[in-house]
Amino acid sequence: MTSAKNNSAAPTAFDLKSAARAENDPSLATTLIRGLEVLRCFGSGEQELSNAEIARRLDLNRPTVSRLCKTLIHVGYLRRGSRGTFRLAPQLLALNYPVLSAMPWRHDVLHPMRELAEMCSGNCSLGVMSGDMFVHIQTAGSPPGWPHVPDVGQTGPLHRSATGWALLSILREGDLEWKLAELRRQHAAEFATFAEKTRAAVERCRTEGFCVSYGDWRSSLVAAAAPLGRTQDGLDVALACAVPSYRAVPDYFEKELGPRVAGAAESIRHSGAFTLPDKVCS
Repeated sequence: MTSAKNNSAAPTAFDLKSAARAENDPSLATTLIRGLEVLRCFGSGEQELSNAEIARRLDLNRPTVSRLCKTLIHVGYLRRGSRGTFRLAPQLLALNYPVLSAMPWRHDVLHPMRELAEMCSGNCSLGVMSGDMFVHIQTAGSPPGWPHVPDVGQTGPLHRSATGWALLSILREGDLEWKLAELRRQHAAEFATFAEKTRAAVERCRTEGFCVSYGDWRSSLVAAAAPLGRTQDGLDVALACAVPSYRAVPDYFEKELGPRVAGAAESIRHSGAFTLPDKVCS
C-alpha cells in the first residue's frame, strides 16, 4: 500500500524517461514534455515545490527548471508560492472542462452511483483508463470520517486496484497483453508482485462481472469494481464501490456488493453509452 504522501503526482519512471525518448525522436517537442512533467510533480500532499526539488525529481539542472517554471507562470499554469516556491494555478482547471463536457454520460450514471454509495455506506466512483493509470471522473457519496474521497482528476494504478483490474478486463486479448507488457516495463518490481492477482481479477471480471481489491492500492479501503465498457469515442470506463477496511466483511463483498456493482454496470450498459467486446461479456 502506498501512503497518501507517496501517492502524490510525483513523476513515475515512465515520466522521467519520456523526455529522453523524445530527444531521439525529432517529431516530438522535448521542451513541451519537460514542461508537462513539471506540472505532474505536484500532488495533493505537496502543493508547493521549490526549484531545487523539481530539478531533483526530473533530473534537470536548476536553470532549466527556472526557465520552464517562468514560462508556465507566464501562461497561467503555475503561480508563486511562499518562500519562492511554486504552486499549481487555477488556470489549469480550465483544461478540465472540455474533457469533462465530452463525457455527458457521467450525469446519466450518477443516480445509480448514489444508490450504490448509500447502500454500502461508502462511495461509488467512475474511473477511465489513461496510459498506465486510471483517472477518477465522477464520485458519489462521502460519509463522515471517510479515509479517501476519489475526487475528479485523482489517479490510481491499473495493476493493483479494483478499478484498474476492471478496466483491463475491457481490453481484447491482444490489447490486454500489450497493456500488461507496458505495465511490466514501467512498474517492473511492483508489477511482478501483482501480476498473478491482476490476471485473476481480469478473468473474474470477464466471468463474474466484478472483482474485489482488499487494500491492494490503499490499505484503508476495500473496493469492488465492474467494467462498464467502452464509449463510442473510445474511452474505457469502470464502476467501483469502496468502504473503509475496518468494516469490510469479505462475504459481503463477495456475495452481495460485488454482484450488485456488476448488476448496476449491466443495467447502465442498457442505455447504449457503453459496450463490452463480445468475448468480454459474461
